Amino acid sequence: MSPRKPEQTIKEQIIQTRQELDECFDSFSSTKRTRNLYWLRRQIAVEEPKVLCPVNKKDLDDTSMANIAVAYDYIITNINKEITFEEIRNIHYILCKDTYIDGYNFRTATARMQISVDSIPYHAPDSSMIEYNLRQIVYNLNHSKRDVFTRAYDIHYDLIMLQPFDDFNKRTARLIMNWVLLQNGYRPIAFNKREDKKGYIDAICNRANGDKRAYTEYMAKCQLRTQKSILKHLRDSRIL
Repeated sequence: MSPRKPEQTIKEQIIQTRQELDECFDSFSSTKRTRNLYWLRRQIAVEEPKVLCPVNKKDLDDTSMANIAVAYDYIITNINKEITFEEIRNIHYILCKDTYIDGYNFRTATARMQISVDSIPYHAPDSSMIEYNLRQIVYNLNHSKRDVFTRAYDIHYDLIMLQPFDDFNKRTARLIMNWVLLQNGYRPIAFNKREDKKGYIDAICNRANGDKRAYTEYMAKCQLRTQKSILKHLRDSRIL
């Protein structure tokens, strides 16, 4: 019998923690559920941007966080809506409202990835290939028989490497990944720890360099960590 892969063990823990989370939520009143969901929303819309995408101008920072909150609310409201080519563009449009980024529209110039390993840049496909590639990414998401974790982590990575928009590609990818997780009964991943700034980029670069296992393990660890944080918050709030 071959040994179990580390990420399989983590995924088993994620499934177990999900069951515990469901039990907690089922025992809560609607008011308490709302309050705890608001706590999670803050982790995604406020704490995560402070770690992963800080900006210099305060007004833009406030606008960006507000837009992430609106996009997250859109996903929650439309949780079972099919994730389509247009929906990905709509999420980007929401994220870009009142910023310098032209939301919804694809980039028109060939863009270089803003990620590097040992100063080696990664190049996104030519802009003429964006629509075709994005449709393929969406098709793979909706027709794959792979488990939900693989599909969620894959679309996150694929959107980042495609770089379909002028900016806000990673935050769009994170929201789409979380949409997939939410549709399948899991809570979103919040990259809200100081160490995530480096760990997140390193994970993407590892996969770009062919180490998919390291990428998957990192994403799964962050998902498990987030679920455990939510569970602790729920249990603590139960006794308040």
